[in-house]
Order: sequence, then C-alpha cells, then structure tokens
Amino acid sequence: MEADFLQEIQHLGFTARIKRLNEKIVSSTLEHYSGLNMGIEPNWHVIFLLLKEKGKLTVTEIASALGFSHPAMIKITRKMKDSGYLESFKDPDDGRKTFIQLSKQGSDSLPAFEEEWNRVQLVLKEFVSDVFLENLNQLEQDFDTVGFKERYQKRFGKNRYTIRNAKPSEFKAIGALMVEVYAGLEGFPRANEQPQYYETLANIGDMTQKPGVDLLIAVSDDGKILGALLYFEDMQQYGSGGIATKEKNASGFRFLAVDPSARGLGIGKALSIACIEKARKKGHTQLIIHSTAYMKVAWKMYEKLGFVGSTDLNFKQGDLQVYGFRLKL
Repeated sequence: MEADFLQEIQHLGFTARIKRLNEKIVSSTLEHYSGLNMGIEPNWHVIFLLLKEKGKLTVTEIASALGFSHPAMIKITRKMKDSGYLESFKDPDDGRKTFIQLSKQGSDSLPAFEEEWNRVQLVLKEFVSDVFLENLNQLEQDFDTVGFKERYQKRFGKNRYTIRNAKPSEFKAIGALMVEVYAGLEGFPRANEQPQYYETLANIGDMTQKPGVDLLIAVSDDGKILGALLYFEDMQQYGSGGIATKEKNASGFRFLAVDPSARGLGIGKALSIACIEKARKKGHTQLIIHSTAYMKVAWKMYEKLGFVGSTDLNFKQGDLQVYGFRLKL
C-alpha cells in the first residue's frame, strides 16, 4: 500500500487531513440522505436540534452557539428556509433583529429526522471513540484559549513577550497606557465625566500598596509594555460597586488594558490566564471580573475562557452599567 503523504509530513498535514476527513464524511452522509429521500443536507441537524432546544435565535446567535462563521450560517439557514424547514420574523421590540425558528414543516419532520440521526450516531460510534471526542474537546479548548497566531508570535515573532509583575519604575508608563486605552473606547465615559476613575488609572501602581494586589504586565523582549491588569488575591481590595468585595474564596482582576499596537497577539488572554493560574494556585474556587458594553472584544474573550455572566454581580457606576462575570475553578 502506498504511503500517505499527509501522514508522512506529520503536523504539517494536520489541517489537510481534517479537511480530507470532513469531505469524506460529508460526501458519504449526503449520499445516505439522498438515498432515503429525506430532503436534508449534512450539518442541518445541528441547527434543527439547537432551535428545538432554544425555540428562536438570530443568525448571529446561531453562529455564536455553534462556533461557525456568520456568512456560513446565513447560507445554511437560507437553504433550510427555502426547503420549508425554517421561518423568520422580526422582533416586535426591535425591528432591526430577525429571529429564526422551526416552521410547522420543520417541527412536523423533526421526530422522523431524530430517529434517523440516532441511527447515524450509532454508526459514528463505531469509528469515533469517546476518547477521540475528549481529545477533540481539549484541542478546541486549547485553540480557543491561545490560537495559532498568538502561539507563533510568542515563540518566533518580533513581539515575543513575558508576563510578570510590574516594577515601580514602570508604574507611570502603565498608568499612561491605561488612560489611553480606556479613553479610546467608543462610548466609554471620558475623563471629565469620571475624573476619579481616570485618576485611578493614571496612578494604577499605587494599588499595589494594598495587600494581595499585583500589577501584572506583558512586556516584550525589548522592554515595551504591551498590556497590563490588576490582580486581587483578596476581594476586599477589589474596589468595585455591588457585592463583589464580599465574595469569599475568590480572586478577581480589573483594568485590563492592551496597547493598540499589540492587539491580536493574545496579550489579553495571556494576562487573564495568568490570573486564572494564580487563583488556582491560591486554592480559590472562583475568579470574578467586570466589563461593560463598550468592551465587547474583551467580553467575548472572557466567555471563551469560560467566564459566565452573573447578574448578582452587576452594578451601576454613575450612568454606566457594569456587568459581572464568574469563572468557576
């Protein structure tokens, strides 16, 4: 038997092997459905089952739940709608939002489809073991935590960096970075609106005088500060509104800021992960953070790391709504 070149080149053949395997499975499944005259295509089942559970979702929410691209979800849901399985309607409270749900035809067809999908699952179990699925889960989690680009840049790029505690001589530069980043958030309160908040940012190093507070930074090989945040080992020092300061057996972090020139290198993730590791080492059972609607990029990153919105931690800072998140450790 001729050697498989993609296997020979090992890790360099990984993505091509995944694509090749996917094409084989999709082709075989498509042929199977066609032979049964079921009128569906591979991967439609995930949308059927998701909408069965959730009832109604927007295309954006479907894409987010499944981890697929928005354009891909538009294409699939449009084909399902053309086949009569889905229907859409405008949100009565927000005309800009369109919901998708199973149509009557989709709901009526679902029991027969599920019966067939149960049989498909039994066949798949013959060559996809539970161990393989566990390894796949870990692979996806590792990639979401720190992606290829971030790993490459950290190992070989010009902007390689180290996470460490800040030195007092760096406090002023870190404060300036904090002010620059937060003042640059579109819609976020400005210095004249919340002068005390910006004073805290500018003098962020002063917070390290409190017990259990560390100012962590990401610093490049040439000494440039790429990002920073404050880690709180003792939530009594956390200093936010709401109930966060009363939380027990918990750590927290605040004031995450990444230099605009360093975005895309995984600085925010690396700093967040450093806090997760510190909290675990301390033996705490949860890590608490806060964010706002003006920090959606960071918000999405937090959710990928496993943080879950906790309404009991929400509070208002003047007119600014602040949202709390927990990560169970």
